[in-house]
Amino acid sequence: MQPDNTAQTQVFYDGACPVCNAEMKILRHWDRKDYLDLIDIAAPGFDAQAWPVSIADMNALLHVRLPDGAWLTGMVATRHLYRTVGRGWMLTFTGWPLLSRLFDRAYAWFARHRMPISMWLGIRRCADSACRIPR
Repeated sequence: MQPDNTAQTQVFYDGACPVCNAEMKILRHWDRKDYLDLIDIAAPGFDAQAWPVSIADMNALLHVRLPDGAWLTGMVATRHLYRTVGRGWMLTFTGWPLLSRLFDRAYAWFARHRMPISMWLGIRRCADSACRIPR
């Protein structure tokens, strides 16, 4: 499923999270047709009031806003992003009926513990407590 390239999918990610930042860099690299608009919710200029989702909710799970205005969160959002950049095959199994609940719960656990996981994996904190994704 490829999106209409007249509008971008907005990806709300935590730029202060090294693991999250690393994944966004990979997605940016794979996004050859510029389908994704990566929005760092930890950036100083991010205006949380401009969105109908609270900053607490955005910090709890990855949030994606589709070009039609619909919102996706968590693993559902992650699977969508990988499909959008042509890598959906990498996560297809995480959406299988017998496995999807397990992966959805594992993602929620990861999201709650993303900072300690980053340190455990040896991924250093970013400068000025936030990471930047080059365009």
